[in-house]
Amino acid sequence: MKDNMLSSSGVIRLRPDPRYDIAALRHAIQSVFWAAVWLAAVLVAVKAYYLTVPRAVPWADELATPSVRLLAAISYGDLLFVSGLWIAGRAALALAGPRRLAARAITIAFITSAALACLYAVASIIVYDVLGGFLTYHLFALVGDVGMLRSSVAAYLTLPVAVGLVSVPLCYIALVLITARGKGAWPGAVWPRRAVALAGLSAWLIFGQYAFAADWATRQERAIASNPHWVLASSWWRAVTGGRTVQVGEPFAAADLSDFTPIGPPRPARPAVVLTRSSGSRAAGPATARRPPNVILVVLESVAARWASLNGGLYNSTPNLAAASARGLVFDNFYAHIGRSSNSLVALLLSAYPKLDFHDVTEEYPRLAGTSLGAVFRNRGYRTAFVTSSDLSWAGWHAFLEGRGFDELRDFDDLACPTPVSSWGVEDRCMVDGMIEFINRAPTRPFFMMAWSTQTHHPYVPTPGVPLLNLLREPMPDDYDLGRYLNVLHETDRHLGRLFAMLRRTGLDENTLVVVTGDHGQAFGSPHSTYAQGRTLYQEDVHVPLMFRFPRTYQSTVRSNVVGGHVDLAPTITDLAGLPAAADWQGRSLLDTTRAPRAYFYVAGDRFELGVREGNWKYILDIRDGVEQLYDLDRDPSEQQNLATKHPDRCARLRQRLAAWTEADRLQYERANVGNRVIG
Repeated sequence: MKDNMLSSSGVIRLRPDPRYDIAALRHAIQSVFWAAVWLAAVLVAVKAYYLTVPRAVPWADELATPSVRLLAAISYGDLLFVSGLWIAGRAALALAGPRRLAARAITIAFITSAALACLYAVASIIVYDVLGGFLTYHLFALVGDVGMLRSSVAAYLTLPVAVGLVSVPLCYIALVLITARGKGAWPGAVWPRRAVALAGLSAWLIFGQYAFAADWATRQERAIASNPHWVLASSWWRAVTGGRTVQVGEPFAAADLSDFTPIGPPRPARPAVVLTRSSGSRAAGPATARRPPNVILVVLESVAARWASLNGGLYNSTPNLAAASARGLVFDNFYAHIGRSSNSLVALLLSAYPKLDFHDVTEEYPRLAGTSLGAVFRNRGYRTAFVTSSDLSWAGWHAFLEGRGFDELRDFDDLACPTPVSSWGVEDRCMVDGMIEFINRAPTRPFFMMAWSTQTHHPYVPTPGVPLLNLLREPMPDDYDLGRYLNVLHETDRHLGRLFAMLRRTGLDENTLVVVTGDHGQAFGSPHSTYAQGRTLYQEDVHVPLMFRFPRTYQSTVRSNVVGGHVDLAPTITDLAGLPAAADWQGRSLLDTTRAPRAYFYVAGDRFELGVREGNWKYILDIRDGVEQLYDLDRDPSEQQNLATKHPDRCARLRQRLAAWTEADRLQYERANVGNRVIG
């Protein structure tokens, strides 16, 4: 563009307008092009790095030429993302035209955004290696108290990781500047280069989509093929537009809702019972007049049945619990509903299914209506306490627990241990010390105490001064973390042994019901290539131990194969204690032979999966992409043979049960929302 200027001779001359510059626009177009090219290269390189992670793709040897094929399959989504970003940049430049400042601003914004995308790609692949999924808006919403995450984050923020986070974006910017400004380095017309780039892009997209459909579409690791930036953006959009309702579009019978209906008005307490066969059947006998039993409920943080010693596994990590089971009842098929501590607390304490979404129920519904197990016992004249070695400020736990029937709420600040072992809390030794102190304060009065450990939470910090044992019994991809975890679990078990010894020494043992379970599982890369907690519905994530030590009722170890979940624990405890269950509890006593042989569980993260175990069958449904998994746990306890295609009728029936769950959940929390509005 030019301005007119009248010369002294009367001739009109044209003067360039500094606001407009065709050369600047061409340079901006070239800069955006190379910024997109190098961003694509970085994103593909990051996915290539993933393929070098040990056991990242354990089935790669099934393919004749896995490297390029696998890389194309997991990176074609990244190239789609870059293509969209480049089209947006070109459209913005077209609208700006030859305006110098606008073109420069768009170029700077594009390169800066792309550099941040490089940074996020590096961070995301590290997160994926840890969690088995990319970060989503919902996972960010679950973070809660960032301060408590310090120890877990620091465990992965190694020097190579820090170098990668800094160097990759800087190298990217340098490459863009060099190629965009190198006038003599790229001779000839522009269109051949762009034609080659377009042809290469198209070939990679077509080949990658084919390879994904052929090799990855039904695999657990398929989430790696997603673009992490799109995963985050789309999850945010679903959240702000109200896309949090979980539904399974499958018709079901009204009777299917009975699995989730409250128990109803209490019936007369039945006589005490003793399980006599491993099937879980019972023989009733006349109840004798006895002092009400004391009850201790211990929840072990991040402890799956696979890693404890109660369910016939390889690991001798909990010898004291195994010894205690000699006078108790052990359930071999007990489940957490989700790999999320806060939601497990709701299920255990209120016998209520957690909401099927991505949030902590304790924080989202601090006044959730429901009868607390603590309140049931306090109303019977029991002393009550909740003790944890962690911090009750996490995810609103303190506010949620207030008014739930506990005379005392004690966390790491209230225990006699001034120095935390990690940002998650103090040693579990301190929790057991607090439990013993509470009992000794008034040992002749019945008590109910709920305790929640924390030392077995990642990063599994061992107790200072305690030598590490070699507790590993099989090759594991993450043997370092598993070794630490087993040692910490062994140490927590040692202190629970002190609690059992104290009960025997004071004569409280015969009349004290001690219940031990896990809040959820923990994965270490085997038998599935996932890590941490709450990422899958495989056994290592949701199958938890459950033991009832009750010497006055059980003279030897009794095992049961009854299938149950966290909501069933409170009714079972009151059943053994001779008390009626609360009318609003959704669970059923595991001693009730009329209860349905089912347990339900779900995953909420980068994907949303629902699952149900019915008898020996376990069914998993990814409700976003429709992928089904079906396992016969009697024949395939490690869940390696997906039988979904061989049993379509069974899958269809179990899908109906999941549809009933989503409908029951919708109705349950619609009522809770009304209650929140009324209370608030």
